[in-house]
Amino acid sequence: LARTLEDLSLGGCKFAGPAWEEPGQPVALVISFPALAATVPVMGVVVRSGLGDMAVRFANLSDEQRAALRKHIADSQEAAGA
Repeated sequence: LARTLEDLSLGGCKFAGPAWEEPGQPVALVISFPALAATVPVMGVVVRSGLGDMAVRFANLSDEQRAALRKHIADSQEAAGA
């Protein structure tokens, strides 16, 4: 699924639009940073779902995944500010 992220942090993310999974459901996601041509695969658990959004808390991130997310989030913020 290609869904827009409203919010992204090292702890999780929130998708815009109607949820496609129920709370408590484990999910496998690939977070894409198109402007950077980068992706980060993560596992998570749905913590909130409704008609307006779906929130996922990341679970068991490796040090490598956490470092990649941190780098790509910072790079995306810099690119947006440029």
